[in-house]
Amino acid sequence: MGRKKRRPPRKRPNLQSSSASQPPDPLPDPRVLEGVMRKHAAEIFGPSQKTLLSQAQDLVYQAVEQTDPARRAAIAHQALAICPDCADALILLAEQAPNPREALDLYQRAVAAAERTLGPDIFREEVGRFWGLLDTRPYMRARDGLAHSLWSLGRREEAVEHLQEMLRLNPNDNQGVRYILAEWLIDLNRDEELARLLATFKETTTAWAYTSALFAFRQQGDSPEARARLMAAQKTNEYVPTILLGQEPLPIERPSYYEHGHRSEAIVYAQDGLSAWRSTPGALAWLRRITQTGPAKPSSVDRPAIGPTALAKVRLKRLPQPFDIWQVDFRPIPTLVKNGWGEFIQPWMTFVASSTTDLFLAQTMTDNPPSAATVWDIIVQAMREPPQDEPHRPSQINIFPGPIWDELRPHLDEIGVNRVETDELHVVDALIADLGDFLAKKQPPGLLDMPGMTAERVGRFYQAAAEFYRRAPWRSLGYEGAIRVETDRFDSGPWYVVVMGRLGVTIGIALYDDLKMLRRLWTRPATNEENVRRSVALTMTFDPQESIPMADLLAAREHGWVVADPEAYPLAFKKERGMTMRPPLVWELTLLEACLRALPNFIASHQPDDLTPHRTTVPTAAGDIALTLTWVDDQ
Repeated sequence: MGRKKRRPPRKRPNLQSSSASQPPDPLPDPRVLEGVMRKHAAEIFGPSQKTLLSQAQDLVYQAVEQTDPARRAAIAHQALAICPDCADALILLAEQAPNPREALDLYQRAVAAAERTLGPDIFREEVGRFWGLLDTRPYMRARDGLAHSLWSLGRREEAVEHLQEMLRLNPNDNQGVRYILAEWLIDLNRDEELARLLATFKETTTAWAYTSALFAFRQQGDSPEARARLMAAQKTNEYVPTILLGQEPLPIERPSYYEHGHRSEAIVYAQDGLSAWRSTPGALAWLRRITQTGPAKPSSVDRPAIGPTALAKVRLKRLPQPFDIWQVDFRPIPTLVKNGWGEFIQPWMTFVASSTTDLFLAQTMTDNPPSAATVWDIIVQAMREPPQDEPHRPSQINIFPGPIWDELRPHLDEIGVNRVETDELHVVDALIADLGDFLAKKQPPGLLDMPGMTAERVGRFYQAAAEFYRRAPWRSLGYEGAIRVETDRFDSGPWYVVVMGRLGVTIGIALYDDLKMLRRLWTRPATNEENVRRSVALTMTFDPQESIPMADLLAAREHGWVVADPEAYPLAFKKERGMTMRPPLVWELTLLEACLRALPNFIASHQPDDLTPHRTTVPTAAGDIALTLTWVDDQ
């Protein structure tokens, strides 16, 4: 959850061989190479006149080689003491700023300083080859940092304008800002500008190929062209889909270099592009369906049924018919499975059992409710191949009334089997109960398993989560700030809410009751297990169906709970001390619902640097709840 701005990675040239266990050292900072270039230029053309700016710039080249942040900052301050207009020294300090607001101020000062040292003429005369001049590079770096700072503070239109101006000055885009600009345009739903950007740079890089596929899906849905672009993108790098879909963990730290077609390149693209994929409704579900499932597989459980035939009925009438009462029924099983297309379905089971002997006789599973022919076939199987008895006909079949039995009645009459409608099938009920207990042991509890929880309460929570997801307030945030939430409705509190989703890795909200612990999570490495174990948070994340408790998926289908996207089911849990997690209590789910309803309007009307309290009242399943929301000063 660190909030420091990271430098973009550098592409590493393909090497004939490299050790996966001992990767080469990271490439040096580009500013080090610029210092070497200036030194060589002086050797060839003679030393240029020493100025205060050049002296300060020489110190910057020393600073970037320092691994100790304090030492780097100290040298940067020395450079500024020599020349206050040394833009690269201000950039060094901005890269280490403790919060986005301070970074923004430093980048703004760096841009202004670079403009003063360059003068106005160069912005007219060198348009088109700005990066080719060493003297302009601090300006371009400063403007890039300024754009990212503006984006992180929610000033997104301004951020886009800066990147677009950088491309005008330097159409060759040596800094690679076009890749970030493409993702930002998607986040802002500025597809027309994205189309022009894609057309401007004709390239077959992994980032451009996958962005082009996503753009086609945004415009056309699951069209042949969108599929063709996606297939072409897969040829550039096969690792991207599994990382975008969360099937491989996305590292927090950015690779210091990447190789084309390798996993490192896929990580870099996913870190920049995942937010765009997640913010496009249906995009990740489409990516999963096209790249992960392949052609539909034939279903072994939905093989064509034979149904009653004259020859079969003749043979069945030859079977002995002792006294034996059977029960036959078909029901959806209490779980979901993937079909041949990779889609979750709730299969149906048809059971045949003997109430005379309490023996299970036969069963079959189908993707959909069984047909009369399917039910007939399983009854015939039980007659011909009973598991613990000789082949025989039952004297009677007990069933629940329904159209299938109306269709099968003349065939059962023809083979001499009496059909009796009943309101209880105790043997089948016991089989279903045993199956449900077996499946429940393998699944975590659902929301409705919590004491006092009702389908209506959970349905209101799902509705609030879907509205929150559609409004996507995280797209207005550039870093994980905290929002203080207070209410008189509950005894505990206040809570400090973090809205997750900036990088697209995890989208949702987390409510902490310990601000000091939250600050430690921000400032210390994410791998700090002690901090993770000590933290307590009430959390709601948006996840694909595979991550949701089966009980919640089944309840959502049964009760018609609203879900914004197949990849965005709401998963609510309380993370307690240690690594224990449980479903939220009733009041905790109500608090989550209230926050989900209040946060989008608050974020839209209050920038992170606006620390004035905002009072609002929101409707919940428990009635109206009054909240007070305030951005937490990150000083």
